[in-house]
Amino acid sequence: MIFLSNFKVREKIYQESLCLFRACITSLIFILFTHSSLADASVEYKIKAAYIYNFTKFVTWPKTESETFNLCILGKEPFGTLLNSIESRTALGLPIKLIRLDHFDGSKQCHILFLGNAIREDVRDAIASAGILTVSEEKQFAKHGGMIGFVVKNGKVKLQINLVRAKQAGLEISAKLLEISEVIEGNGDG
Repeated sequence: MIFLSNFKVREKIYQESLCLFRACITSLIFILFTHSSLADASVEYKIKAAYIYNFTKFVTWPKTESETFNLCILGKEPFGTLLNSIESRTALGLPIKLIRLDHFDGSKQCHILFLGNAIREDVRDAIASAGILTVSEEKQFAKHGGMIGFVVKNGKVKLQINLVRAKQAGLEISAKLLEISEVIEGNGDG
């Protein structure tokens, strides 16, 4: 009788331990999955930040009187602090200045303008002739009048470039950058 009672206690302890073990494994899998997707997002934005810096090497801008190369971010910014270190670098022989904007009025003499939220028609038209390279991760950004759109395909960051808009802004995009990009036709009216 004592043996049977002792067996039931052990069985109960075993079942509780097994239940606890399963809960721990489930939690661990959840944590790993969550951190994995956060790590993937972090890698994605590191790649996008690197692209933004490297655009300075593969795009030719009209001459300006600016004393700095201005990288502006308009609206919602997905990069966090990833772009902060870019201010220790130069572009076109000028120190890079990172400028975060709540609205665009053209007064900041941006060379690159990252649009963190959907581009409005009035902003797009104001930018088109101003010698500003527009970049965003909004869906179909290049097709709808932006210049360089980030797209993620098969887990890789790709570029779509609207050459018509870039030329309208007086920008020249190097053949090397075009080779690794999908060129989008059209003027952004659709």
